[in-house]
Amino acid sequence: MPISIVVPQMGESVVEGTVGKWLKSEGDAIDKDETIAEIMTDKVNVELPAAEAGTLGKILVEEGTVVPVGAEIGIILKEGESLPEGEHPEDIPRERPEPEATEAKPKDEDSTGEKPEPKPEKKPEPKPEPQKAPAPSGTDRSKQTSPVVRRLLSEHDLNLDDIPGTGKGGRVSKQDVLKYLREREERPAAAAAQPQPSRAAAPEPVGEPSAAFGDRTVGGGEEPVDREPLKGVRKVIAEHMIASKQTSAHVMTMDEADFTELKRVRDAKKETWKQQVGANITYLPFIAKAAVAALKEFPRLNASIVNDEIVHRKYYHIGFAVGRDEGLIVPVVKFADQKSIPQIAREFAEMSGRAHQDKLELHEITGSTFTLTNAGMYGALASTPVINQPEVAILGIHKIQKRPVVRNDEIVARDMMYLTLSFDHRLVDGHTAVQFLRRLCERLEDPWELLLTV
Repeated sequence: MPISIVVPQMGESVVEGTVGKWLKSEGDAIDKDETIAEIMTDKVNVELPAAEAGTLGKILVEEGTVVPVGAEIGIILKEGESLPEGEHPEDIPRERPEPEATEAKPKDEDSTGEKPEPKPEKKPEPKPEPQKAPAPSGTDRSKQTSPVVRRLLSEHDLNLDDIPGTGKGGRVSKQDVLKYLREREERPAAAAAQPQPSRAAAPEPVGEPSAAFGDRTVGGGEEPVDREPLKGVRKVIAEHMIASKQTSAHVMTMDEADFTELKRVRDAKKETWKQQVGANITYLPFIAKAAVAALKEFPRLNASIVNDEIVHRKYYHIGFAVGRDEGLIVPVVKFADQKSIPQIAREFAEMSGRAHQDKLELHEITGSTFTLTNAGMYGALASTPVINQPEVAILGIHKIQKRPVVRNDEIVARDMMYLTLSFDHRLVDGHTAVQFLRRLCERLEDPWELLLTV
């Protein structure tokens, strides 16, 4: 019986991905476990292996299409099988392996000896129907849309038949709906901007909507520009950043930590530790340990909101943002509370190196409960980072700067750093966030206490 190719589960915070590239064409022979397609998310590109050997019988979803987890995107035919002539793929009986059965599944946390945090039950997403051409209309056409599209149609009270579809067979994608909404909003604004006939001034040229944002002609000549499509990882990151701002009630607080003593400790220990673990000891592992200590005192900052529930996480997985040309990625140190500062430093260094080589595995970039992002390495004194969903807070780390401060009624030079905390006000109140950040700073100012933990 033919086998469905489905989008695998890619971590609790990933609900959809983009079909980035088909590595096989229809009719190509496929070995079991051979990579046949790439699924792109804002976190990583996932290689999709074949569940069985055979041939790629049918591609149901074209490259560049956004699909939810569990969606069927193609069909594998086993040896001796073929697609019946004139029969639509949706009418062909076939096996549908569970998404968890693919190799793209993240590794279980209990491989470390810890029982994974139970996840709240989720209702299965409706199985998207394969596309037919030409596109039907009305109720039949709505069956071809993804859950994300149906949600947008409901939220904005839209009629599916009013929206042109650019997908296969006229299928309406999430991007089609968003484009329709943008154009609908711009039409009234463009009409209001039209000059009245009685005015003597020459009317502004009216072009595409983008002309209002930098492509106007100036001084009789067009300003030179380069254009590139917003696609791939950058497009997915853009969508998830917008989704984070729309989901969480972002608020930021700032504090200042004295790194003078921590600098002495690091300078005294770094060569010995480097020989032990083979990695340079930065300030990041100290900050990670201080964050874990503060999270234990203020556990709400280690929680998440999932549907209508608050999920209190009893483990501490610390993510750290790594900037790459391909786009930001967040590797995760699992169970950071059970690891020493040198151990954390080694994991930071190893995963950061593989992040730049695009060699991280999916389980290494999923499951974080709290994230650190270091703008100080680029010279920034402050920043307001965007929360890494589904977390409720993210810590901004900045440049250490020698500044005059008052100690014992005397002005002295100390190594100081501003730390910022973006938090989700839906779950975290301001006084809790302020106390958390102050306690984190106090931990950093007493580094000897940090050395005593694990």
